[in-house]
Amino acid sequence: MIESSSKATGTVSRRTLLRQFAGGALLATTSSGVRIASASESVTFPSEPLISVWEHSAKVDIAPTVKEVGFNTVWTHDKPYSGQKLEDTLMYTHMRTPGIKYVIAKIERGIWGWKFDQAMAHAEWIANLSLTRGEIVGLYLNDFIEEMEKTNEGGHSASEFRQIIAKAKSINRRLPIWVPCYPPRELEKPFDFDIDAIIFSFYNTKVLQDHAKLVDQALKKFPGKPLMGSVYLNAGSERRWLNEQEYKQLLDFFVQDINEGKLCGLRIFRVENLQQRPEYATWAKEALANLKRT
Repeated sequence: MIESSSKATGTVSRRTLLRQFAGGALLATTSSGVRIASASESVTFPSEPLISVWEHSAKVDIAPTVKEVGFNTVWTHDKPYSGQKLEDTLMYTHMRTPGIKYVIAKIERGIWGWKFDQAMAHAEWIANLSLTRGEIVGLYLNDFIEEMEKTNEGGHSASEFRQIIAKAKSINRRLPIWVPCYPPRELEKPFDFDIDAIIFSFYNTKVLQDHAKLVDQALKKFPGKPLMGSVYLNAGSERRWLNEQEYKQLLDFFVQDINEGKLCGLRIFRVENLQQRPEYATWAKEALANLKRT
């Protein structure tokens, strides 16, 4: 699916797809089964790589880290919409951070307290905001698959997620709906929803050595959808920080795949961790020095 092979195989690279998303181009079905809808139906997506970081705490000033590493996107978090003004939100603070061009808003987990009606109201609010705020390049449904597997604990059901997605799409069809996929287990799930982009999250430290194989499986599973590689500094099955080799290897791999048009970007979780361990910010900057940004 890389640029160099697209002419030979007739397939369309993900970097090309991003450019077409951004321009709303019409594309017929290709030999790989990829189809982008007409301008009135397609999602709007930045054509440049999304170099992104997560931060959900209002107590963390992301500005120094954004400047040092060169992030252009932040995955942000706010309370469920209940009439608050945009200017009073963390999302707005992140929008105004120098260097940040894009934000991706979040629908939080039902098992963490977000009721279905709150999620619906938030989806409606974000979709309406996205009609006039070009910085909003996505609505993220947090821990999508696991939520549906834990409805007995309050997780959003498949039916509820379909309604949440439909609500956002009824207002702004061009707003990308992002969901996570955690390898390897979730690669077996159907993901048969009206979703537009995947955050491919290496949370399980036991599968880090299989990153190339797993990304290849994801590219085949989600043809035509932007795919972003994600790394957690301090999380996962073993509840430990990634060592230097693991972290650098994964970031270098993500950058290479971005350059080849396979990934639309990368995400690091989170700013607070980068500030706790500044060497990880330095290593990220070193990896991104090899990124082809145009």
